[in-house]
Amino acid sequence: MEFDDLKDWAEKLKDLSQTYPVLVEGKRDRDALLRLGISNVITLGGKRIADLPDILEGSWRGAILLYDLDKQGDRIEEKVKRVLRDQGFHVIEVFREYLREVGIIHIEELSSPWKG
Repeated sequence: MEFDDLKDWAEKLKDLSQTYPVLVEGKRDRDALLRLGISNVITLGGKRIADLPDILEGSWRGAILLYDLDKQGDRIEEKVKRVLRDQGFHVIEVFREYLREVGIIHIEELSSPWKG
């Protein structure tokens, strides 16, 4: 999947979040995505990574991983990816990788400059 710009990124994430939950680190990340109209945002805060398959099971076949693009976010991303894939879940990382390409490090910093 390719993106023209952040507006296109947000629209595609909004569409895909109807089918797959978006996993983020904390409440501020969730709030930033909710302001962009993204649904099904699940925070890791207070949850064990090992419990994620149980949280997702029955409702979803996979997840969009959207952890911060710093060292801590990278560590979380790798652990979550491994746990979910080991349990047969589809892991979508393309949205996070696009943010890396455009230089956005923290999910909570996302804004919607394309909205009035």
